[in-house]
Amino acid sequence: MAKNPNYLSGKEIRAIAKENAKVMKRLEAYKHRKCDESEYLTEMKDKSNILEIENLNTYFFTEQGVVKAVNGVSLNIPKNATVGIVGESGCGKSVTSMSVMRLIQGPTGQIYSGEIRFNATEKADDDRVVEKVYDIAKMPMRDIHKIRGNQIAMIFQEPMTSLNPVFTIGQQLDEVTFINKKGATKEEAKEKSMEMLNLVGIAAPDRVYAAFPHELSGGMRQRVMIAMALAADPRLIIADESTTALDVTIQAQILDLLRDLKDKIDGSIMLITHDLGIIAEMADYVIVMYAGKVIEQGTAKEIFHNPMHPYTIGLQKSKPTLKSDSDMLFNIPGNVPNPVNMPDHCYFKERCDMCLKKCSGDYPGMVKVSPTHYVACHLYEEDQK
Repeated sequence: MAKNPNYLSGKEIRAIAKENAKVMKRLEAYKHRKCDESEYLTEMKDKSNILEIENLNTYFFTEQGVVKAVNGVSLNIPKNATVGIVGESGCGKSVTSMSVMRLIQGPTGQIYSGEIRFNATEKADDDRVVEKVYDIAKMPMRDIHKIRGNQIAMIFQEPMTSLNPVFTIGQQLDEVTFINKKGATKEEAKEKSMEMLNLVGIAAPDRVYAAFPHELSGGMRQRVMIAMALAADPRLIIADESTTALDVTIQAQILDLLRDLKDKIDGSIMLITHDLGIIAEMADYVIVMYAGKVIEQGTAKEIFHNPMHPYTIGLQKSKPTLKSDSDMLFNIPGNVPNPVNMPDHCYFKERCDMCLKKCSGDYPGMVKVSPTHYVACHLYEEDQK
């Protein structure tokens, strides 16, 4: 009788656990090593970018095998731009952002390989502002405070679980100032917190400053999370599904707020969402992810007016519109492949109605369609045009 591919024997599970333990021990030791700053200083490939992710691999080591949540992702975030990352649940959007912040929960979750280059600014001893490029993937955890929170800030998906219920909003906002500004007094911290609450459009900052999280509405809590992210004057804001739990009216207000704040702080936004409407409204550039890989990227205009990958086309069709003649929502057939044993061919092949014989071969590389538009699909390779 043929062996069930979804079944693992006790011997196989023990072998996987042994191999995983060896790899996790090595990666944990690397994360917590002592090293000189020169080991993780690098150079940007394009000076106009604030963040460059190149061939990033973030894995989770489980009893069933290695889950390749982010599998060779490469993307750039230009200065003063909003880059939207879109894709269905489980495609690797949030894991990519957590990798940038170095918030992947170890020892099971690890950045296995790749580069995350970030263009940071620091004050020199003579008060000059100097730029330094860090490879975040190589930074030891003891040095991650150089960029986390003050250079790169994150707005999390659910503010109620991100805010501590036993501390007031003011105490939690003040903490950001105390951490990022040495020698800050209570008066200075409160002044900065009140400034941030005013900046995000809270009408009664004194009341909100003294309130506990449960006393605020969802929209107010999300504004507080944005104020907390901005308190240290970051150069890059990562908004991870920051409007998912909000109704459409509050969602529109938060998006308007983010758009205005990007111009005020002269920074960039990495906007992660599954809502194509938000991407169309907010993003300058769009990255489409599927099963841990980038499958298409380009300007918002290129992605929405000329989608090329069959998955991107499917995403566009699945968005309800008033012009649709059908009373049924379009859905992409099939399921995402098992992340433990990913196939060698295109991951979308089994769900694609446009696949070729070539799609059963090697995974397709990125094809350059225009100076800013790239797609990973055999349909657009030279021999198929």
